[in-house]
Amino acid sequence: MTRWQALDELQQAGVSVFVSMSPTYPTMGEDDFHELLSYVRALGEVVVFHEPINPRGANFQQCLTAAKEAGYDDVAEELQQMQDSHQYWVEYALEQLNTVQQVATRFDGLEVHFWPDDELVRSTSGQLRSKLNAMQQAVSPESFSKRDMHTSPQQSELARDGESIEHLI
Repeated sequence: MTRWQALDELQQAGVSVFVSMSPTYPTMGEDDFHELLSYVRALGEVVVFHEPINPRGANFQQCLTAAKEAGYDDVAEELQQMQDSHQYWVEYALEQLNTVQQVATRFDGLEVHFWPDDELVRSTSGQLRSKLNAMQQAVSPESFSKRDMHTSPQQSELARDGESIEHLI
């Protein structure tokens, strides 16, 4: 809440603000994203950058350790599964990207720029890989002028609302 208040103060002072919603955790679902994006949208015309957590590097291990120590067993179990199974992580990351994309469409004027991990892109093929590559290559939509912001077609949903991404995997 403190971060949101700081962003709100900056926005009200005329400073362009951008939000990094990264990493998102495996226990976060549609309702969590809706609540989070509701706060962000209340700031006004804000660009959100999103990336699901990936199981590499020291940061991931720190998250896993912190979840265990804090007693967040459900989070720790999900993180451990991601670390143990590459395919589990790929499916989680794709689902998270798609869920955030779909939730974001409910908010007029909310721009989300997605950061699919290089390993996620390498773990896919065909149409899905093309979509993820396009997301990576897309220019983020933040504006430093008064130009109209618009959603880049490269940042569109992996699958439409209610549609499974299974056929893309």
